[in-house]
Amino acid sequence: MFSALLISNAARAAPLEWLAGELPPFVWQSHDGPQGLAYELAAQMSAKVGRPMALSFYPWARAVRMTEGGPNYGVFPLARTPDREAQFKWLIPLAHVNYTFFGRSGSSVDLDDLNALRAQRVGVLRGSPIINNLQAERFQHVVQAKDYKELLRLLAEGIVAAAYAGEPMLRAAIDEFNFKPQDFRSGLSLKSAELYMATSLTLDPAEEERWLQAYRALQLDGTVARLQKKYLQRER
Repeated sequence: MFSALLISNAARAAPLEWLAGELPPFVWQSHDGPQGLAYELAAQMSAKVGRPMALSFYPWARAVRMTEGGPNYGVFPLARTPDREAQFKWLIPLAHVNYTFFGRSGSSVDLDDLNALRAQRVGVLRGSPIINNLQAERFQHVVQAKDYKELLRLLAEGIVAAAYAGEPMLRAAIDEFNFKPQDFRSGLSLKSAELYMATSLTLDPAEEERWLQAYRALQLDGTVARLQKKYLQRER
């Protein structure tokens, strides 16, 4: 339980403002407002800290840049990669994800053959560090999409032969953006990462601790496990 001192002091430091892109099942905009695992978790933590939930949507690459360069931003869900390690505070772990190739059902592209995929146009989310995975494997035809909805459109229309993305994110995006699951199939996975709720390096340490205490309280009361089951296990 939070001390009255922590809550009363919450307003003294500049509050944390969350930034996000459309990244189901972690966060997205629906007709009923924001949804998703990370959004609900942030909203619950905001209530514990004693502040209204502050969330703004941006194209994903912009949200990441703003958090890296800004003083009091948080962003989710951000992959924790070696090149990002020193650029953010890694506040809250969200999930472990595999990065997987997806194609159209009925397509002749062999999604289980890395050599065959290298010769294809492959779509990926703009600003995602998994572009480095493709470059390391000598992929030459990488097409960047501003969000998962555009990535799925490029795949559905045959502009790219395959999409490379976090498996739970793309499966959830298929549902949330009204594509048909039967129109797509998955292939091999290439690497994986831990996703986090991360913040600007310059976030006040006292503010950081308030959010961490809120998260620990939600772990203890079962909220974290409930949200993970609600949003992640539905994909299986």
